[in-house]
Amino acid sequence: MKSRIFAILLACLPLILSAQTTLDRFLQKMDTTTFRSQFTITIADNTTSPQSHAGRIAMRGKTFYISVFNAEAVYDGKTLSVYSVDSKEMTISTPTEEELLDSNPILYARALKKACTISEKTGANQTQVITLVPKDQSAGIQRFILTLRKDGLLPVSLEVKEGAQYTKLNFRNARFSADKPRLKMERKGATIIDLR
Repeated sequence: MKSRIFAILLACLPLILSAQTTLDRFLQKMDTTTFRSQFTITIADNTTSPQSHAGRIAMRGKTFYISVFNAEAVYDGKTLSVYSVDSKEMTISTPTEEELLDSNPILYARALKKACTISEKTGANQTQVITLVPKDQSAGIQRFILTLRKDGLLPVSLEVKEGAQYTKLNFRNARFSADKPRLKMERKGATIIDLR
């Protein structure tokens, strides 16, 4: 009897795997491995010229380290620490979901999944383009586009359209690894602002 059930499960496996979307597989990979990359973030709106900044990221699941805009942010799953290089201040807080999304746009992929219409299509250069459009356009974000390499599901770019603002991240030297990112920030001499 057990062997018959096992044979049925094996026969159904291709159907189960095909039902899992590329976005699901990407999120699962982000939960089980560490994503590291350098990136360029470009921010534009209807009133100003686009501005671009270089940065780097390491993340696993919801935890992350990001360095951009002359600041560093670390989220360990409970506490968000943000260090400003200019002011030498470190702000420590227990962030809201919205504050996390503002700190790390990749987290939108998970947050929007249930509230969006999701479409996937094949893009140029062996990529898969995932577009999330909120069913309720009053939510703020009009469009979230994640472009992944088909081989390995590594992010190539991420675009967020929110009101008059447009943000795009282009990733380079991206990789997944088994090790866990260092998620502790210590800055000697920093002024600590504890908002917890």
